[in-house]
Amino acid sequence: MNNPVCRICGSNLNKIIYNRPIRKGGVGSKTIRGYQIHQCDICAFVFLNPIPKNLNDFYENDDYRVQFEKDIASIQEKYDPEQGSRISRIGIQTLRNKVVADYGASAGLFLDAIKGITKKTIAVEPSRLYQKYLRSQKHICYSYADKVKEKIDVAVSFDTIEHILDLNGFVEHIFNSLVNNGIFYLSMPNYSDLVRIVCRDSFEPFFYQVSHLNYFDKNSAKLLLKFAGFKEVRIEYLHKYTINNLLQWTENTKPGDLYTGHIFDSSFHNIYRSEIERQGIASHLFITAHKGGL
Repeated sequence: MNNPVCRICGSNLNKIIYNRPIRKGGVGSKTIRGYQIHQCDICAFVFLNPIPKNLNDFYENDDYRVQFEKDIASIQEKYDPEQGSRISRIGIQTLRNKVVADYGASAGLFLDAIKGITKKTIAVEPSRLYQKYLRSQKHICYSYADKVKEKIDVAVSFDTIEHILDLNGFVEHIFNSLVNNGIFYLSMPNYSDLVRIVCRDSFEPFFYQVSHLNYFDKNSAKLLLKFAGFKEVRIEYLHKYTINNLLQWTENTKPGDLYTGHIFDSSFHNIYRSEIERQGIASHLFITAHKGGL
């Protein structure tokens, strides 16, 4: 059997680095066999093989929402708190009076949060259910990146690129849609996550999942963006969890937050997250890529 082709550099030189069960659906779902995790020998990119069937249908209808997400109100309740951190990192001054597109907009939480200050908000989202809601919120809506007609000042994509099969095409479409000196903010799970490093045996069957085709570290993410033509790429980190999450995995080998009472206050958790980000072992990468350079 021929090796699969790396979705970044195109090489078929790779090796299987994980061949155990992976997560089938959302948190708490069962594991499934029949998939392997490969790492490219040339660029070290990590990816799922084989590709799940009928990917477009999976994201366009309700299958993904049923397995991984809930109704729009539940999504808002769970993920609204993340939008403030994203806006703070990007800066209001970067978004004001700009055309902003969110690639993988889901229920539009980020766009809802900024639409009062932007010139235009564009949602790129394949789910027909979410498209209906996005249009009701007065966002321009497209199903895929190659359908976008407008020129974009600021593009964002959060927790989406790990699901994308045509990585180079996806990033190139964003690059081509940006105006000269446009900016792309990209965030995704970090392959060098502290919990994966410390609790490998218990965490990897949860970390690897059927809907995540791609696993990025700082080097593979930068390579992908450079291939698309981005001139300046700045890699930063975002850690979404307190130390209680790490303690939960070390103590109980499953997701959640171990109850620690009042041992750790909010100041401690903030310092913990800051140090994890400083060392590059945070849960997520947070990347800024400039089309025309600084």
